[in-house]
Order: sequence, then structure tokens, then C-alpha cells
Amino acid sequence: YLVESFGKQAVKLKIEKEVILAPLAGYSHSAFRRLCRKLGADRVYSELMNATGILHRGEEKELVYFTDEERPIHLQVYGRNAEEIAQASYKIAKKYKPEAIDINFGCSVKKVLKAKSAGYLLQFPKEMGRIVEETVNVLKPLGIPVTAKIRLGFHEDKLEEIAENLLKAGVSAIALHPRLAIEGFSGKARWNRVKDLKKLCGKVPVIGNGNIRNWREIDQKFEETNCDGVMIGRGALANPWIFKEYKEKRSYNAGLEERIDFILEELKLMWEYFEREKACKVIKAQISQILKGIRGKSKMNELVMRSKSCDELIRNLHFLKTQGI
Repeated sequence: YLVESFGKQAVKLKIEKEVILAPLAGYSHSAFRRLCRKLGADRVYSELMNATGILHRGEEKELVYFTDEERPIHLQVYGRNAEEIAQASYKIAKKYKPEAIDINFGCSVKKVLKAKSAGYLLQFPKEMGRIVEETVNVLKPLGIPVTAKIRLGFHEDKLEEIAENLLKAGVSAIALHPRLAIEGFSGKARWNRVKDLKKLCGKVPVIGNGNIRNWREIDQKFEETNCDGVMIGRGALANPWIFKEYKEKRSYNAGLEERIDFILEELKLMWEYFEREKACKVIKAQISQILKGIRGKSKMNELVMRSKSCDELIRNLHFLKTQGI
């Protein structure tokens, strides 16, 4: 593949050795992103937003909301129809002015695949190219780049064909989770394919994503694959301090008190864009992630999950902080 003939119309996006928070549905809303940026994440992505929903019902505040502290931010859109994705992207790009619009071609949860969008489209590399091209064209007057989050393919690896179509379409960066859509999160992420993608992409930045569990692996991935960014998802839910560890090049073990302070701070920030009681429901999943590896976790979890109101949840968190289990 001739890299030179690709990406001519791409809006330049500079990504150099960045450690990035991955988009995580249900978790990576504004409050969590802000706290991860404070801890050292270089760039963040929003949760995925449905293009049809944006056009017909308007964007959901809790998904689209962000503050300047979070920049650089990619607002992530998914759908099945090139025109809708392009129009929805234009609508939110014009209104919120993110650093980039990201098109999700990687999500492989049943509901999304059933709707023939995101990960489903990995079967159709030409259509993926058409979606990116239409979006690139409508965003050009705004000067906002289009990036893509992909997997290797749906049930077979089609990475080269997918990359060729996206590069021709003018994509400004590609984030690769090197598994197939049908694998979900099972099996091993094949990071050698991130290296292959970087060779294909030339100057277009490539971000690798998948299975990063500790800070030492980050430099390893930069060296092994020559990628421009390493993206961390599930690893950051249990340990958002991974960004701090990488920046300071040393292990850091946050204790129970610090973990609960993190949750209380996140909750307070969530009230800017979530209704109070809803925020307390949503954060419960994050609490069970952040308590991983803490002694007495299951009893603590039980106490958290049993909380029937915001007030009770906050009381229980303060109790755990001072008493433990």
C-alpha cells in the first residue's frame, strides 16, 4: 500500500507519545475524564453517541457535556448511515467545538450490532470509508478532524483493507483495538497488528488500545509498535492512577481513603450534568471497579449497592473511608 497517496485531505492532528483515556460507555463521562486528565491522561474521548438520536431527539447532555479542562477531547459518534453520521457530527462539532470527531467502528455489544452500526460495519470496509469521507467533507469548513476507532474486523481480520479505505477518505488518526468484534474482550489483544497499522499509516497517527494493565507496559507498546498513542480503558477504571504512574515512572498504590475521595469528587462533578439521584445510581458501577484489589471488597460493594438514595450512599462511603470493613 502506498501511504503517500492516502490522507491528502486529512486535517492534521498532532499526537505524539500520548497516553489516552478510552471511550467507555457508562463510565467515561465528563467527571471521570476530568479526574483522569488531572492524573495525567493526555487526551480523552466521550462515550459513544447515537447519530440518529442526535438528529431526531437532540444530543443527551450527560453524553456531550465537557469542560475546557478535558481538552483535547474527541466527541464520539456511531450509527449505520453515512449521511446521518456526517450530519450529526456537524451538529455537535459546530456547537461544542471539540478537538476532533471520532467515529466508532469498534463497539461490539449486542444492542449496537443488532442495529447494524459501529462494530457491525467492520464487515464493510468500503462503507466505513464512505462514512469517514462524508464526515470529513462536512467538517472541513469547521477545520475539525475526523478520527476512527476500529477493531481488526468483524469475524475475520481485514485490517489492511479497512485502513486503506479510511486513509483514502481523509481520516486524521486511527485508534485500533486489535481484536475482532466477535471476540469482545476475550483472548489476547494482538499488538503486533498495531505495529502493522502504523507502517501503513505513515504520518497519520495510530493509537493502540487493549489489555494495558500497568504503566510499564505503556513504554513497551510505544517501543514495540512505534504507535503515537496508547489508549487505556478498563485498566483505568480500576486504577485511574495509571496515568500518574506513567508520568512519574513509578508505581503508586492508592489506598482505600484516596479511592473513596476520588469517588466523592467524581460524584460532586457529575451533579453538573446528571440529576442527583441518577448520578448516584450511575456511579455504583464505577465504585465496584475502583475497589478492585482492596481487602474486604465484596462486603464494601454490598454496602454500596444496598444504598437506596444519594444521602445513604454518601454516608456509607464516608463510613467506609473512616472505618473500612
